[in-house]
Amino acid sequence: MASSSSCRALHCLLALFLLCSFAYGQLSPSFYAKTCPTLELIVRSTVTKAVLVERRMGASLLRLHFHDCFVQ
Repeated sequence: MASSSSCRALHCLLALFLLCSFAYGQLSPSFYAKTCPTLELIVRSTVTKAVLVERRMGASLLRLHFHDCFVQ
């Protein structure tokens, strides 16, 4: 059950990162397709491992993302 919720949290984080890149940086989902085609897999596996080690990591990353992106 914990891995299911952490996976769901990871997908939400990834969606937020992609949405912010569209809104602010005008990046496309395939921006790194040629230069680093495995980027999404690398990020997903790294964040998943971090969440499995420390359950609060997903919330910490989300908080960090909003603080860095929206607080001026």
